[in-house]
Amino acid sequence: MHSLGYIGLALASSGAVAWTACALSKRYDAAFDFNLPAPANEDRALTEAWSRRVLRDGIPMSTQLREGLPELPARMRALPLDDRGYPVPFFVAWFDGKPDFRVADQKKMGICHNQHRCWLCGEKLGKYMAFVIGPMCAVNRTSSEPPSHVDCAKFAASACPFLARPKAVRRDSGLPEERVDPAGLGIPRNPGVALVWVTREYKAFRAPGGVLFRIGDPEQTIWYAEGRAATREEVMHSVQTGLPSLYDLAHLQGEAAVMELDTAVARATRHFPQHAAAPHLG
Repeated sequence: MHSLGYIGLALASSGAVAWTACALSKRYDAAFDFNLPAPANEDRALTEAWSRRVLRDGIPMSTQLREGLPELPARMRALPLDDRGYPVPFFVAWFDGKPDFRVADQKKMGICHNQHRCWLCGEKLGKYMAFVIGPMCAVNRTSSEPPSHVDCAKFAASACPFLARPKAVRRDSGLPEERVDPAGLGIPRNPGVALVWVTREYKAFRAPGGVLFRIGDPEQTIWYAEGRAATREEVMHSVQTGLPSLYDLAHLQGEAAVMELDTAVARATRHFPQHAAAPHLG
């Protein structure tokens, strides 16, 4: 494999992955029944879903959305809330009746890709799909996670504690033994900005350690920092501090790889925010 092909595999997990997942569960945890009434945006279905926020082993879940979070998209209202009031995304693995936001259920990845379902809410996707990624993934156009609905992705980018707080650090202690690392290698940092990359196409491909997703051309790019619209300066800073890792790999591949990476970086900058951040994320 040459140039950006190798770089894409190596740093596919370098961005701000949706929510806080950092590993894949080896098993399918059936502690919560995700076969909720559909469609999720019907009032009757929502009422039934909210009323079922008690797990089979009797562990109660919150019925109150955490104060300060953005408005929950209609499709995500069927999700359970954890005891802090955060919605538990569809992909999250459950252990001993409790969700671990750091661990993604491997079976859910297959379900989302094969059945064209949202990574965050579990409902069917439409024509437009959104990836929640970091700036390095905007360069190599590779993600370790399948896409979501646009509104679900916007919520994740603005509400996730890790994504909304640039100084937040992922807690790796106490990770369940029943998990495997996702494909690709990640830069161990909080990039400080998150990107919702809206596209109409993507392609899954086999990679060492699992499956990765090649992201199609963007229809829209929406940048976030601290839960708000990111400025061009914030995005540029994140890119500049993350690029050395990409260039280290490119130099190992030779001059052609470096030139190809130069081109990819220039291509990515076309999708950075304008010099003034938009006042409304809509």
